[in-house]
Amino acid sequence: MRLGATVLAAAYDRLYTENNHRRLERVVVALSVLGFLTHLLLVFLARRWSDAPPWITAAGHNYLSAIATPFNFVLFYEVLILIAAIPQSTTQSIATQFEIVSLIFVRGFFQDIAGIDLDELRKPSTDLFPALLDVAAGITMFLLVSIFRHATRRREAAAPGELPPALRRFIDRKKMVSFAITILFFGLAAHSIWEFAADLEHGPGAAFHTQSGFYADVFMAMIFTDVLILLLSLLVSDHYELVFRNAAFVISTILIRSALTAGHPYGAAVGVAGMIFGILTVLIYNYNLRVIARK
Repeated sequence: MRLGATVLAAAYDRLYTENNHRRLERVVVALSVLGFLTHLLLVFLARRWSDAPPWITAAGHNYLSAIATPFNFVLFYEVLILIAAIPQSTTQSIATQFEIVSLIFVRGFFQDIAGIDLDELRKPSTDLFPALLDVAAGITMFLLVSIFRHATRRREAAAPGELPPALRRFIDRKKMVSFAITILFFGLAAHSIWEFAADLEHGPGAAFHTQSGFYADVFMAMIFTDVLILLLSLLVSDHYELVFRNAAFVISTILIRSALTAGHPYGAAVGVAGMIFGILTVLIYNYNLRVIARK
């Protein structure tokens, strides 16, 4: 077990280097710009070409739908960064997950707008409700992410110093888990791309559900990852307050990930509730530490 963890931890270190991170950033930016321009071109062709093939008409007839395309590349990058952040502090990983879910809801706004006729946007309509709900949930989540980071800033600012052997082994095991999830992530991505290409014949709506299903599958797998890491953390510390905090974080991540599949209007409420639960967990944990320090 220890040898396997060491080997996979070394593979993690080779994969997630600073140079690779910068290269990936440049690739994501280039693909985002290229995807955005390509989508605009496909919409232009679909509007002008009456007998366009399915792979062109799948782009839709609303130019606003192209805005969602670069977000797909950004989300892919953010999820990969989330997986890379697993060996880091628990609070940093949770904050990254909150950010990703908020980005998914913002992307949902552009997808909802793409399904509405541009002329309908000039007058009040119930068709706008899902889009407005997504953007309201996104901005609320943005605020909650800021509050969460503020609540955890003091704990993260402390210098770690020399790590105990048990903690180093725990970090190596988290790197092992992170590397395994990375392999699964790219496998699911390849399968999702295959399904996306097949669903293009049925229109952009079917293709969008394929993308959403991909993130739901990845986040579902990471729920079990969180539970596994929670169990491994018991080898480092079995203090009540730390175990309770980590278990509460697992509940928070389950809630925000469930928000992706709950649908309108419950998804937004579940996602916001999950973030509020995470914030309350941090605040109570910090209060508990201050109480203990005074004894």
